[in-house]
Amino acid sequence: MGTCPLFYFLMRETALLDDMEALVNPEISLMGFELIEISFSGGVLRLTLDKPGGVTLDDCVAVNRRVSALLDTRDFIDGSYRLEVSSPGLNRRLKTRRDFEHFSGRKVKILTPDGVHRGTIKGMTGDEVILVEEGKDMKLLLDSIVKANLEFDF
Repeated sequence: MGTCPLFYFLMRETALLDDMEALVNPEISLMGFELIEISFSGGVLRLTLDKPGGVTLDDCVAVNRRVSALLDTRDFIDGSYRLEVSSPGLNRRLKTRRDFEHFSGRKVKILTPDGVHRGTIKGMTGDEVILVEEGKDMKLLLDSIVKANLEFDF
């Protein structure tokens, strides 16, 4: 019985994020951005955006103003909150099939239960990511990937 309130809270939070995403995503798309992630924790609503060529500080400010005005028209969040808008960064995390397809040809570090794999994403086949590691194609089941991040050589 002790897990019911936590379960109820998580379900409410998920519904809240889904509703916020449904409200802000069309506006963000019209501005030429892709909403990568939305989260709310500790009074901070975080939006992570991307666009071809990358996201600038001016882009983040423009989206912050537009989304703030949009959220002010609705009463999604009880009490005060802070809105943060950012880009995914150089070492962005890859989570979805779409991420792996989009970043085909890029270097990546992938953590699976079997260990760490570093290589270049070749693409997807079925539910598997094809990774070129040390010159050899390796297939990793998407569901077995614990964590994956882009890597850069500086």
